[in-house]
Amino acid sequence: MSVFTPVSLDEARAFVAAYHVGEVIDFQDIAAGVENSNFFVTTTEGRFVLTLFEKIPRADLDFYLGLMMHAHLAGVACAKPLSSAAGEVIRSLNGKPATLVERLKGGDIAHPTALDCQRIGVALARLHIAADGFKLPMPNWRGLAWWRREAMGLGAKVSESERSLLMSELDYQSNVSNFDQLQLPKGIVHGDLFRDNVLWTDLDGTPTPQLIDFYFACHEQLLLDVAITVNDWCVDFALYPQARLHLEKTRALLAGYASVRAFTSAEVTAWPQVLRAAALRTWLGRLGYHYTPRDSTLTHPKDHPFSERLLREHIAQSSHYQHF
Repeated sequence: MSVFTPVSLDEARAFVAAYHVGEVIDFQDIAAGVENSNFFVTTTEGRFVLTLFEKIPRADLDFYLGLMMHAHLAGVACAKPLSSAAGEVIRSLNGKPATLVERLKGGDIAHPTALDCQRIGVALARLHIAADGFKLPMPNWRGLAWWRREAMGLGAKVSESERSLLMSELDYQSNVSNFDQLQLPKGIVHGDLFRDNVLWTDLDGTPTPQLIDFYFACHEQLLLDVAITVNDWCVDFALYPQARLHLEKTRALLAGYASVRAFTSAEVTAWPQVLRAAALRTWLGRLGYHYTPRDSTLTHPKDHPFSERLLREHIAQSSHYQHF
């Protein structure tokens, strides 16, 4: 979405020199992401992504970058952080923590097929299994407590219709059926596995999803990660602007996931609520970007009305989501 902290070509060259990966021959802003400043860097020896962390506390970056390295070493197809010649994974650039990450080949998919969704389900489950061995802690800072704070912080900025839905759904997730008290399997989740956070490449004739942008990862109920992913990958694009899940794609993603990690009976029962929780979280984030925009040099607005319509659809269809 944006570049918040500009970086000049000379500044990029000085930063990259510490990694001994050749001379910078191309340097470009990336018009993607909503939290950090990102740049493509091409050198005489390879292609990389330079990221400046705008809001993430320096103390948390060991978790995110350590998780990426752990997942990569465990065989998960994902981006790998680089270490400088001095052994530093996290350095400073223009007053912000910064890192250089291997740039993966391939591109994202705007309109995935059911087979694509099945492969994403497999990839997500493999990440959950691999991440089980990573022991650094990270609470979910975008959990139920954040949903409440964010809704209150939006205050009078939102419309009366938006406010009514926010309050109603927060009451449901907090009081009618407390999301934090659901007895579901927990572990490390990606937390942001939208279509633009997966790059596809061809490995031995098979399209392979590669995961990027781990900066929402945390310890949380694994099913929430599945629901966040379904809500982006499995919508019926032919019905847009109507928001509805595509049944075949949803079943394909869930089947792919379950082929690696089987769902528990408690997860099957909780699925309608968790779908709603995932839609609420995404909608809240996009409302925040809409009503309290940050200064940046690139802007790709998120479709917050679609997220609202998807939440309303989940509420209306809850009784039909009982079975995978």
